[in-house]
Amino acid sequence: MSKYVRQRGGKTLKNGDIVLNYHCCRSGTYKPKEKGVKSLKSQGSAKIGISCPAIVKVRYSTENVVVQYFPNHKNHENELEHLRLSESDRAAVAEQRQSGKDYGLKDEDFVLIIMTDFQKEIITKYGKDKICIDGTHGLNSYDFNLYSVVVVDEHKNGIPVAFCFSNKSSEVVFRIYFSAIKNDVDIIETTTFMTDDAPGFYNASSYVMGTVKNVLLCAWHVTRNWHQNLNKIKNPEKRKIVNKALKT
Repeated sequence: MSKYVRQRGGKTLKNGDIVLNYHCCRSGTYKPKEKGVKSLKSQGSAKIGISCPAIVKVRYSTENVVVQYFPNHKNHENELEHLRLSESDRAAVAEQRQSGKDYGLKDEDFVLIIMTDFQKEIITKYGKDKICIDGTHGLNSYDFNLYSVVVVDEHKNGIPVAFCFSNKSSEVVFRIYFSAIKNDVDIIETTTFMTDDAPGFYNASSYVMGTVKNVLLCAWHVTRNWHQNLNKIKNPEKRKIVNKALKT
């Protein structure tokens, strides 16, 4: 967990766009705001005396907002005592960090789970019918993965009800993901679980939420596997017949 602060005001470009830079709060040198020497807290200043390259760059225009995130911290550790948090938040962070270690995660591993109040209502309403999960890889140069849990409403529209961003792709992360959902909305006893061909998704879900009657692969992965295996049929005519039979 990190906090980013502005060290100076924004910059207005010639085209009218406004650029704001938010630096790691540990970056820079401690400067007392009052005259004379001000005593520091027992843990010392959060400032490390040199620069940390972690930064969030925000560019506002009349059409959109573009955010660039550079998450790599250097020259300091991620020390809980230097995070500006309330006592309750500090206790929660300490608990989550310990939980991550209990799951075998390292300090450099990243797991961010997002679920809004609206999404909680939707998964509670529609999750008993079917739950789908899919992973999207290569979102940025840092190779973070996005795992989305989706339910289907009465109009057959897919609605995302939770997101998980992580630098890891493992059953351990998926267990953390479903455990977080369970903690917010309790166990969802769904009838159908749809996933891609990675067994870790269902293994994690069944471990946390319980087994499901119907486990399906999504159509895209089924079609892809068909075509991969159809190529093993050397005879073009036989390949065409088999392909037609599969589609019907």
